[in-house]
Amino acid sequence: MALDLSRFAKAFFEEAHEHVGALESLLLNIDIARPDHEALNAIFRAVHSIKGGAAAFGHKALAEFTHDFESILDRVRKGTLVLNKARVDAFLKAGDVMRQHLSAIENEQPADLAAMQAMRVSLLALAEDAIADAEVFEEPAQPVAAHAPPRYTISIDVERASYADVEALDALKADLGGLGQIRDFGSTAVDENRLQLVFGLDTDLDAEELRESLEFVVSSESMQIHANERRGSRAATPADDEEGSYGFFAAPPAAASPAAAAPPQDHEIHLATLTDASSIRVNVAKVDQLINLVGELVIAEAMIAQAGHALDPENKSALGAGLSLLERNTRELQEAVLAIRMLPISFVFSRLPRLVRDLADKLGKQVHLEMLGEETELDKSVIEKIADPLTHLVRNALDHGIEEPAERIARGKPQIGRMSVRAAHQGGNILIAVSDDGAGLDRQKILAKARAQGMSADESWDDAEVWQLIFAPGLSTATQVTDVSGRGVGMDVVWQNVHALGGNVDISSTAGQGTTMTIRLPLTLAILDGMSVRVSGETYILPLANIIQSIQPGPDAIKTVNGAELIMVRGEYLPITSLAQTFGLAEGSGSDRDILLVLEDSGRRAAIRIDELLGQHQVVLKSLEANYRKVKGVSGATIMGDGHVAFILDAPYLVSLAHSQAQLKTGERLAAYAHVH
Repeated sequence: MALDLSRFAKAFFEEAHEHVGALESLLLNIDIARPDHEALNAIFRAVHSIKGGAAAFGHKALAEFTHDFESILDRVRKGTLVLNKARVDAFLKAGDVMRQHLSAIENEQPADLAAMQAMRVSLLALAEDAIADAEVFEEPAQPVAAHAPPRYTISIDVERASYADVEALDALKADLGGLGQIRDFGSTAVDENRLQLVFGLDTDLDAEELRESLEFVVSSESMQIHANERRGSRAATPADDEEGSYGFFAAPPAAASPAAAAPPQDHEIHLATLTDASSIRVNVAKVDQLINLVGELVIAEAMIAQAGHALDPENKSALGAGLSLLERNTRELQEAVLAIRMLPISFVFSRLPRLVRDLADKLGKQVHLEMLGEETELDKSVIEKIADPLTHLVRNALDHGIEEPAERIARGKPQIGRMSVRAAHQGGNILIAVSDDGAGLDRQKILAKARAQGMSADESWDDAEVWQLIFAPGLSTATQVTDVSGRGVGMDVVWQNVHALGGNVDISSTAGQGTTMTIRLPLTLAILDGMSVRVSGETYILPLANIIQSIQPGPDAIKTVNGAELIMVRGEYLPITSLAQTFGLAEGSGSDRDILLVLEDSGRRAAIRIDELLGQHQVVLKSLEANYRKVKGVSGATIMGDGHVAFILDAPYLVSLAHSQAQLKTGERLAAYAHVH
């Protein structure tokens, strides 16, 4: 009877992709001249784990490929094959082939077996000249004496009926053999229904890795693992026994020492249980459903609070205490649920070292990449959508910013360029900055390109305004078109994608010293703090993060210049736009009672005329585009406490519109082109 592993398939693919990612990360960070033994062992184990899972699930081509791959890696870690750049490059490409193969079979698509075979041939060819460049490490692995016991003794409790015939047992032994060398495989009848299989196993896996690999073959509840002390190799430590041998299982096998066989204390059982259940895999759809329910709870709480205003003071007081408690608990629940979706930005950063390495080789440049703040967390939906814009910025910095080695030396710079990618929280936002120490942006070249494309670009513009022109569609300062750059696409996509997430991009650059591009994004797209305002009888929500202050101007505070209304705020004239005019509504009650909200985006400010401030509160963001269509000036919608739908306004659009309408010099900036024209 064959073993049914289908229910573990999803876990296999997830863990296999993780192993490929670990392989790539380890290869990118390894010191080729003096490779670390632990790093080499970890690289080997990553491929070995994939091989074991592939064999268990019947993916023969992948199992054979990884078998040859791990054989070469084994020679590298034993010192009979010298590590060099060419081999690291080949190992990285082999990882790419494995990743593509895994994705194909996971999605039930035809796998590219020809590409895998070609890569397999390349790997084997790398080992042909092993004798010529053989080099023994300072601490070569010591062979295990022939009389040494196997590293692990394993017992598995299985259903007797499932393994009543020899073929079933042979199939199980073949699956287990993918993990290492099996010794003294035997079986004993426990009762009429159960069978105990006992065998020794020599493997390079540590106890935790062995446990995880065995879970692909047999259920974890049926296993017991004992790590034996090895003569001629590293002895099993107490940590091995505690972490790898018994933490996952009820008790050690009979072969354990009397001390090890003693039953654990209550607190040890508790810790083991916590360790085993410290994380679970949850489908994202279930988390999204939970977030939606919390959002509905926030709306319901607002509705109850709204209804409470109509009660008499005595009842209102009692209700108010309950509502205060409900509001606090709702906020805590909301924060806890949103935290589930928060992932470290390392999920995006992890792809950058390989990108920089490959592109630098292609361009003939030398670059040192530094990544900071990889543990910074943000919402999963934001992470998924920021990957492409961040990749564009890194490619752009490497292509346009970092100079070639000879040019850097001529300018008195180090031959190796430096690039950094940093992430950090700032209030309710996350900042992601891409910096380089390259040539910086060329102001005159950007202005000339803009004029050549018919844009109005003035020499009197400050640098921040000129830099924003690089986000205009079709504008590129590359001298020639290549497969890396020159077509003027990419930077406009960056701006559009970041803006769609409710964020913006700021640029600072100094000629000859480098450039920094900073993306500012909200931490989550689900719930935001907003200010509700009334305009011509309609209620709108403005994101609180974009509001600087509110003003009720006097009759002489507003100036009109060439038909544009301006107001002086903190020494700066700001353009004024009316929400009523923007959305085609009847004008409000009159300028003597108007309220102006000062909004800020990407360092620019503008004043927005409204009729009334209603209050500050949290709102649940609902996608208007998904449920209706995209509307200019509106980033989403929400349900208010009285049950009415209110639009959430696009603050960056309103700031750009105000500057454009006032025909200020900044009106020709990209935002005006993208939104107004």
